[in-house]
Amino acid sequence: MAAAVVLAGLALRFQVPGAYRSPQPWRPEHVMGLVYPAVGAVVLRRRPRLVVAWLVWAIGLLAALQVVLQPLSRWAVAEGATGAAYLRWAAFWIYLLEFLPLITLLPLLYPGGRPPSRRWRPLLWLVCALIAVNVVFAALLPMRYTVGPLRVDNPVGVALVGELAAWRRPMEWLTVAAALGCLASLAVRFRSGGPVERRQIGWLGYVLVAVLLLGCLDMVVATPFALWIVPISLAVAGVPVAIAVAILRYRLYDIDLIVNRTLVYGALAAFTGALYFGLIGAVNLAVSGYGALAGLAGALVVGLTFQPLRLRLQRAVDRLFKVERDPYRLADRLSRTVQQARDPAAALTSALASTRQALGVGGAAVEIGDRDGGVRVHGDGDTADLPQEIPLRWHGATVGRLLLPPGRHDARLAGLLARHLADVAHAVRLTADLQASRERILSTREEERRRLRRDLHDGLGPTLAALALSLDAARLRLSTDPASVSESLASLRERMIATIGDIRELVYGLRPPALDNLGLEGALRALADDLPEPRVDVVVEDADVAGELPAAAEVAAYRIVQEALSNARRHADARQITVRLRRETHGLTLVVADDGVGLPMTADGRVPRAGVGLGSMRERAAELGGSCTIGPRPGGGTEVVARLPLSSARGAPAT
Repeated sequence: MAAAVVLAGLALRFQVPGAYRSPQPWRPEHVMGLVYPAVGAVVLRRRPRLVVAWLVWAIGLLAALQVVLQPLSRWAVAEGATGAAYLRWAAFWIYLLEFLPLITLLPLLYPGGRPPSRRWRPLLWLVCALIAVNVVFAALLPMRYTVGPLRVDNPVGVALVGELAAWRRPMEWLTVAAALGCLASLAVRFRSGGPVERRQIGWLGYVLVAVLLLGCLDMVVATPFALWIVPISLAVAGVPVAIAVAILRYRLYDIDLIVNRTLVYGALAAFTGALYFGLIGAVNLAVSGYGALAGLAGALVVGLTFQPLRLRLQRAVDRLFKVERDPYRLADRLSRTVQQARDPAAALTSALASTRQALGVGGAAVEIGDRDGGVRVHGDGDTADLPQEIPLRWHGATVGRLLLPPGRHDARLAGLLARHLADVAHAVRLTADLQASRERILSTREEERRRLRRDLHDGLGPTLAALALSLDAARLRLSTDPASVSESLASLRERMIATIGDIRELVYGLRPPALDNLGLEGALRALADDLPEPRVDVVVEDADVAGELPAAAEVAAYRIVQEALSNARRHADARQITVRLRRETHGLTLVVADDGVGLPMTADGRVPRAGVGLGSMRERAAELGGSCTIGPRPGGGTEVVARLPLSSARGAPAT
């Protein structure tokens, strides 16, 4: 609708006689009438209660109304139509309803629709009062409107308002001061706001600064209309676009790059222009008649100094915005950031923030997969849409992925930073796995203690108490009925044998007796012989395995092999299983490999989450500070590899 009104205004201009026609065919109000209502409607669809969006929409409609009232009132005056004076009267003051809110209410209420704090409410009331006073004063002031060769009197002019004309200038200065106060509210918001709010203010502030600079330039320098109208129209049209970008947060973080490039190339243009024209002026003052040679010399000097000057200005602006482009300095800064963090998770968050700032993107995230198939995501900035993936590899193994938004960031720099992030991601995964293992170990230990307490309290305790009572009863009957005592003692002996069996089962649960009788190698061979099927081969690659081992390591190795053989027999459908023991400098290595069907895989090619048995093997290895990995065996089947650190027989710490 607003676009149709603007086009109608442009068409009406050609119906006005030439003597009554405005000398300026195009003004910023035409752009405002076209752009502001459209952008305001787009924002209102997403944020229907946003005051700033309603304000932009209303300013655009009023600008479109002014665009059509100007030629319509001129045509009516030229034709002598009825009501021409009222049309010209409305066209004179309606611009205040669009211009004054644009420079006062919009910056004061941006971006959330409220002043920065309650202390700014008096300024809001003052602005509203000044807008009303300015509009009423312009509407009721007795004056004559000039339309070509004709003069039209204000049909609603009030003589009392004309007597107050002396107050018009102070009121204008007060309005200017209020507008500057509203612009200052943006600076206050920028200083106290967070990263998102600062960038929202940066978008609007960037465009407003351009509008103010162009307006001041037009007042100071006599600029031709054709040269002035194009940049000022573009700058005015940029105000609602900047507001929409900031409020809807579409590519919000690009304002840093825009301001950076503007400062660099603006300063570069100023320096090179001053150098060129200064050199020409100096040559002409020193030696007259060599203007062409001076221009050539100036062009050569500017060409020689352009690239070094641009690099120096770029470094200065980068220091101002705390942006680093040297990959080696970035790597050093990233390393120092990681070293100063309190834990690996905080180090990854700091490293992500440095990476996002170095690449100039709005958001970045690292996705880390744990050993049980789960995924942890650490992000910084806007992580809603991150389609680009860079794998994070640590010693040949993929530990996670770096997720980045689509954009033209430096791929080489992103790959360099990804290598440093891989180390931090590996540390985060190790820390998380260690914490989870500790929690599972503590939980398993408490469950084992609870089971042992229950067995002792509910089973062995009452049994021993009953045996004591039976002994007391037999002792009392010994003097009165000695014949029955013999039968009671025989029954008591059978019950004691059964109790000894229960105690033996409890002890076997704590430590297998085969380890004490046969040693680790013999116990594993006995365990293999007890397995009816499939065939199990125990291979000892080092004779030192049979030497003295720590008790905890023996139990962990035995239980891991026992669980692995049980899983292979029940789930793998294997025909042959091989158990290998190897003692190395770092400790004891166990390998249990079968030729069965292998591990089940999910649809996305991952190993499903570990069950109780697999988790138990990992917990036993982690309790000693070792590791246990379960994966596919080359050639088919499953392979369990456990590495257990050992202490020497004399008690030296493990390597």
